Amino acid sequence: MDILTPKGKESAQQEIRAASIFQTHFPDMSYVHTPKDKPAKVDAVLTKNGEICAVVETKCRGFGLEKLQKDFGNQWLITWEKVESARQIAQSLSVPLVGFLYMIPDDTLMVLKMCEPDGSLCLDMAIRNTYTQETINGGQVMRNNVYISMDDAKIYRSKQ
Repeated sequence: MDILTPKGKESAQQEIRAASIFQTHFPDMSYVHTPKDKPAKVDAVLTKNGEICAVVETKCRGFGLEKLQKDFGNQWLITWEKVESARQIAQSLSVPLVGFLYMIPDDTLMVLKMCEPDGSLCLDMAIRNTYTQETINGGQVMRNNVYISMDDAKIYRSKQ
């Protein structure tokens, strides 16, 4: 599994940092990770008062907010398979799907609601069949990718 490689382990630490930024703003909520040594379809769930309140898909990027806006048109690229799997899980739990996009150099977290509890998508997005990096460890693959506008995302920085 890719998460067990050096790059995967680094990504797992970045996800922890993204969750900690979120929790500085929402201390009454918990970011509960799925097992990192198993092929879970989602990265985490958010809980509040012991109840699941959202499913989370988290991605970490090695560039900042300015590059996202200028070079990538403020669009987050993620595979359609990831979005659809997470959407189905959220729908089955009757909670929203939320996307976390962590911009490593800026130590900035962007949060965007991706679907409603009934499973309906609430995104400004385009799906295109394009080549992208296959895994965190490299490679290239052609697949359906979603380009999600981050114009409506909330931006959080650590309060600490």
